[in-house]
Amino acid sequence: TVECIPALAALAEARFHQLGYSNISVRIGDGREGWPDQGPFDGIIVTAVAKSIPPNLIEQLEPGGRIVIPVGEVGGDQYLMLGEKKETGDMSVKPILPVSFVPLVSANRES
Repeated sequence: TVECIPALAALAEARFHQLGYSNISVRIGDGREGWPDQGPFDGIIVTAVAKSIPPNLIEQLEPGGRIVIPVGEVGGDQYLMLGEKKETGDMSVKPILPVSFVPLVSANRES
């Protein structure tokens, strides 16, 4: 998991340990950047809304990999989107349902 707020990252890491999860790693960083050193990934789940799917996350998907991400405007229309990376590198993306998430932010910028 990637979290830009160090205190939240520490809280998540402690909670995973408390619950007995030993196979989850926590990284402090910008969620839009993903975790390129650990990719490519079969799946990526984003739990904050972005105006569009960040290109860095698409690049980190394995062909055939999927991403689930809320896309839209903060305080406006948002849809949970399911994207699948084709063998060609193209993405097929379809809306799943309307949602309302907090914005995907880094330490110094929003969405």
